[in-house]
Amino acid sequence: MPIIDQLVPMQGQTLAAAEAEALIQDLPAEWFQPSVHSMYFQLFSRMLSLPLSVAQQESLEQPRLLPLLDYLPIFDATRAVHQPHDGRLLGLQIPMAAHGSMGAAALASASIAQAMETIARYAHIRNRLFDFECHRDQGRVVLWMRPRIPLQAYATFVQNVTVFAKFSILRGLAHPADLQRGRVLLPWQAPDDGLCQAGSESVPCVYGSTGRGFEFPTEVADRPSALSDPNLYRHVCQAGDEELERLKGSISARVRHFLHAHQPDWPSLDQVAEMLSMSRRTLLRKLESEKISYQQLLDEARNELACWYLRQSRMPLGHVAEKIGFSDQTNFSRSFKRWKGLSPKDYRRQFAPEPGTAR
Repeated sequence: MPIIDQLVPMQGQTLAAAEAEALIQDLPAEWFQPSVHSMYFQLFSRMLSLPLSVAQQESLEQPRLLPLLDYLPIFDATRAVHQPHDGRLLGLQIPMAAHGSMGAAALASASIAQAMETIARYAHIRNRLFDFECHRDQGRVVLWMRPRIPLQAYATFVQNVTVFAKFSILRGLAHPADLQRGRVLLPWQAPDDGLCQAGSESVPCVYGSTGRGFEFPTEVADRPSALSDPNLYRHVCQAGDEELERLKGSISARVRHFLHAHQPDWPSLDQVAEMLSMSRRTLLRKLESEKISYQQLLDEARNELACWYLRQSRMPLGHVAEKIGFSDQTNFSRSFKRWKGLSPKDYRRQFAPEPGTAR
């Protein structure tokens, strides 16, 4: 398996304008909804040496959930469709700190079992692509993960990343001998390497499972942890509960949902306020409390869609500008360069097939 810094962007096939326009209507609506925490985007971008513009860096200063659509360049850089099992390596390389309160609470847990229950409880703070459930069954403690949205060609890769990232949390808590008693459960056939390698370590896997997740025998899962810290656990769980409540009441997440649901006929600020049954002033105040503006949300939504068109189609730039709601190509190019740090033409060139590549 290649190491992360050896991965390079996969050159892909592009679509004609009419094909891209038809396909954009078929993209799952869930791909436009906030789903994966921005911390992972920053982390993966650093791992893969993917440049971020100043505007992107400033936008990411406010931690929040990003739509799956934002992660497509990450998937391309890791050859997700063609090498889906490399998601194991990416998941295992995510550091504990990237998991926020979920990771901190798991590390302070009284046992592996409590850590698994904690992961299931707080996973939605940073990953809403899956539902997580922990239960006991026939002498085992099992953490199951079920996809909430269609992942299409990226399914195996994203599931690998998620399963191994969550399993990796336990490496900071459990004794290595106890980890070897666990088993990662995967619903596809085994790749050529048989075991799931992570550097010099291996993770026991069961392929052809009925679902995806991992399990431990109860006698291992219930063994007291030497790192248990009940006071820290309570404190971090309280912070996790507050974070879950904030996400439920996030106005910016609801605005993003309305924007994507109505693209490319983007609703105005007044229209969004009406949809949310509040005044314009109230909406502005609530967004300000979340340290974001309506214009930032609109710019993000437009640029997400623009990136998709530029990467996946040969649609003329003027047509792309029109499709995402700009009155002319010049304004579109200026906005895009501010967001991505390069022009639409240069961005598209990064994803163009190399000479001699089959289309």
